[in-house]
Amino acid sequence: MDRGTVVTTDWSGYSDMAAVNSSTVGLLYEGGAVDARDEIRFARFTEDWLEPRRGRDPTTRDAAAGARPAAVLGGAARTSGVRGGALSFDGRDDAVRLPYRSRLPLGDGDFTASLFFRYTATTGEQPFLWMGGIGSSQPQIWLRGEPASDRVRALITTRSGATTVRTASVWTAGAHNDGRWHHLVLRRGGGNLTLFLDGSPISTTDVPGSVSRNSPFGVHIGQRMDSRAFLTGAIDDVRVWNRALSDGELASGATGAATRGTVLWLPMDHVSGSN
Repeated sequence: MDRGTVVTTDWSGYSDMAAVNSSTVGLLYEGGAVDARDEIRFARFTEDWLEPRRGRDPTTRDAAAGARPAAVLGGAARTSGVRGGALSFDGRDDAVRLPYRSRLPLGDGDFTASLFFRYTATTGEQPFLWMGGIGSSQPQIWLRGEPASDRVRALITTRSGATTVRTASVWTAGAHNDGRWHHLVLRRGGGNLTLFLDGSPISTTDVPGSVSRNSPFGVHIGQRMDSRAFLTGAIDDVRVWNRALSDGELASGATGAATRGTVLWLPMDHVSGSN
């Protein structure tokens, strides 16, 4: 959970750190913008540049069965939401991250992801939910605002076998960056990938394959997987199911009885362990 000094925000792998002389430390490590194995890098710095390891992060509850709490990073603050409380993000380093567990990877099956968002940003990527890897060849799912392109967009990248990679993307007309709460749903099912914005559907043809095969299937709220973009706005009630919810379930708000197949459920209504 990047608790100390960050040497790079790129992918990184094996490393070795040693004293170069009495005042300098050297770090040899694997790193790359797309893959940790792209380069062998060497960083040189003084020992006092390394900041102390910080304490444990505050958490917010994951109400899915058997789930551990999610980490609240960067000081994401509580705010009023659609269903009680929500969390606001400052666009610099605020995020929520889930600890990995075996139910999170969604594989090649149907799924539904639902959340409420609110923002007013007019530039940059505004990530709402990111599940999986990053780059053109990593299986992944994401939902984000793209105000400069005047749209809200969802994307999946799938992998079949060792080499076949496919991508499907669907987006709304309008960025919906009006500072009001909006309900966003991405559903994979029936051969379609459908994005619902406040109940209005936009569909494209699904692409076969796994959204998590050979992918570091982390889950990030308000943050790109590689930390190169953060949300300036607020998120409430994030839910993911490993099935395609029916139109009736979505119309009812997917609350209450719609617990079957719940993979994660972040009410975003409380933060524990904050200062």
